Amino acid sequence: MICLTGDVHHDGLRTNEQLFLAPRKISEVAITLDYVRLCGKYDVKCTLYVTGRTLADQWEAFQPVTASPLVEIGGHTYAGLPQGAWVKLLSRLSGEKACSHSSSPGTCSSQKRDVARMLEIAHRRLDKPIVSWRSHGLVRDRHTYGILAGAGIKFISDDLNWHQLLPERLPQGLISHPMNVIMDHDHLFHAHRNPEYVARQQRPFPDDPASGSYTIEDWGALVEKQVRAIEAKGGVATVLMHPLCMFAADGFKTMERLLKQFSKFKTIWASETENYLTPLSKEFNQNAEK
Repeated sequence: MICLTGDVHHDGLRTNEQLFLAPRKISEVAITLDYVRLCGKYDVKCTLYVTGRTLADQWEAFQPVTASPLVEIGGHTYAGLPQGAWVKLLSRLSGEKACSHSSSPGTCSSQKRDVARMLEIAHRRLDKPIVSWRSHGLVRDRHTYGILAGAGIKFISDDLNWHQLLPERLPQGLISHPMNVIMDHDHLFHAHRNPEYVARQQRPFPDDPASGSYTIEDWGALVEKQVRAIEAKGGVATVLMHPLCMFAADGFKTMERLLKQFSKFKTIWASETENYLTPLSKEFNQNAEK
């Protein structure tokens, strides 16, 4: 089984990839629509974790994405954890690009407000509640999962673990399906992430099983290899492919090649990972790690 996921951000967040592509005058939402069309071409389901401000500020452009029967919409915070003015000023003065999001999820109270705003706009735009979530930048703290569970979120995909092949239930009650395939953004040369940038960058995720960066072609080969290995073991392969990264790297060429391969297997949404949560999943994951 393959759970294809992608993260989508509102243009007002001005991420490094958005700024890199700004001269082309193409929005992340427009790129996401092309991403979804490709998924439709190969009949591959995808879960898109979307910031609430995308739904609030760019709904007319984004609505066609939600019309696809292959797309599940999940939450990705409301505001996207924007960097403060001081960090942005230091970045401009130094000439070095800072991370596009804050390294803190905020106070418990601010997180509750952000989650509530995300859920409210999603319900209003989609006419149904969302149940899946990925923290923006995988940034969370000890309060985050309790807040999400209390608000009605059931599925989370924040962890990085190549050895965990089946979802598991967390103490807070959420069902976690970790990214167990090499993710794209922090392992891919694309947009601003050239060799010089990567050499300056500190490893952002201590629990990430790998630290190297690759060309889009080499990255795609690694993804295909890992997905096939997980399939052979009967696991759920959770893949992260950002629409913006796939477009910036090579105009979706590698993504389309991967979708052709994914179409040979069963694809599921994040909200369907519960079907693979069994009493044996903990033992299964432990055996996979050995």
